[in-house]
This record gives sequence, C-alpha cells and structure tokens, in this order.
Amino acid sequence: MREGTIQMGQCKHQTVLFLCTGNYYRSRFAEILFNSVAGKMGVPWKASSKGLALERGVNNVGPMAVSAVKALEAMGVSAADAMTRFPIQATADDFALADWVVALKQAEHLPLLQERFPDWVEKVEFWQVDDAPDALALIERELMSLVARILDGGERQESPPTEAPEPLAAREPTRKPISANVGRETAGRRGKGVTTVFGLPLDESGLRELAATLKQRCGTGGTAKDGRIEIQGDQRERVVAELEKLGYKVKRVGG
Repeated sequence: MREGTIQMGQCKHQTVLFLCTGNYYRSRFAEILFNSVAGKMGVPWKASSKGLALERGVNNVGPMAVSAVKALEAMGVSAADAMTRFPIQATADDFALADWVVALKQAEHLPLLQERFPDWVEKVEFWQVDDAPDALALIERELMSLVARILDGGERQESPPTEAPEPLAAREPTRKPISANVGRETAGRRGKGVTTVFGLPLDESGLRELAATLKQRCGTGGTAKDGRIEIQGDQRERVVAELEKLGYKVKRVGG
C-alpha cells in the first residue's frame, strides 16, 4: 500500500483534486468553479485544491488571488469559506483520497510531482494553463471538458500534450462559422418549456461538452441527447449570446 493511503468510503462524493504551485490562483479558481458547476448539474463529484510548493508563493497577499475571486463573483459564483481559507500544502493523503487529480501546468508541476510525490505521478492528468492573467478563461474551458468526460463515463487524458495548445481564439471558427439552431418547445411539457439547440455537427462527446457549458452559463439544468441540447426554461437570448461568443452562427427557429 502506498504511503498516505486512506481507507475508502470516507467520502459520499467522488473527488477531484486540483493542483498548482501555490494554491492561490489557478487551482483555487478551478476548485470553486467545479463545485458550482457540479452542484447546478447534479454531478456527484466534489473538488478540493492544494499547492505543491507553498514556499514559492511568499509574495502572495491574502488567502486567494483577488482577480480569481472577482472573476468568480462576476459569474455569479459565491463560496465564502473556499475563498477566505488560506493556501494548503498537498500531502500524500490528498492523492490517496482523490478519485481524479489534475495539475494545472505540466511543465511547471511535473518536476515538483516527481520530486515530492513520485509514487503518484501516474495518477495525475496534466493541463496546460500558465500562471498568467488569461488563465481563468482556459481553466473554465478545460473544466467544462472535464465535466463532460465525467458524464461520459470518466475517460482521462492518458497522453497529455507536451506543448501548450493553440490559444482559444485561434481554434474558434473564423472562415466558416459552425451553424446552430435555437428554438423553444413547450408541447407536452405541462407549461415547462425548454430552450433547444439543434442542427449541430458535433459528436456525442462534443454535444455533452457544449451542453455542460451552456448549462453552467445559464445557471440551470438540461440534457444532451439524440443530437440536440435542451436547456430548462426560456433561455433563448442567453443561449444565443453564449453560442455567438463561441463562434457559432446562430439561427433562431420559431417564435
């Protein structure tokens, strides 16, 4: 048994552990946003976050980066306890307890893991998020992909890329935008209408990922099945705006 192993059955939820260097900015944002998304979507997972080398954050002021707190508040996410606690150093027990472990930057965190937690390196999924002002948007994108993979059955990224991916703007459709139809349905729903998104050239995994993003942005539930997305309530204006931000060419269908 590895050092730090904890008996199973102590947690009601499955758990994901987010790691960065100082547990001050990136991992804290990921932890709080994940828990908000999982709670709204009814996903039985709970996130925590820790730092691999707190001593490198001696110049950090306060319990958490103000920019990350403001970004979460702007998204309507509130978690006072998580935002006001101070950074915590990772231990072997954290790895033993977690069902899924994500380190935010491979080039930065792999050497720390090899030095301090070599027995657990193979359990870690690596993202490519630099400690930079634009990190939060990339974390949100990666996090929604993670939620979609969890809903798909929990496929990890077994072979993480060694180079940072292209910037989001470079991957968004520029020459020929992807089309999407947005409408509303109420028939047979006892007055409880849904906003529908259909006509998308996406596979099931891509559809789930987009649905997770829309549900998080709209703050409500929904489903993705049979090539279409359903968002609870009349969310047409918000859904259209969010799809256009993602580069889709949106066509409104119906009233």
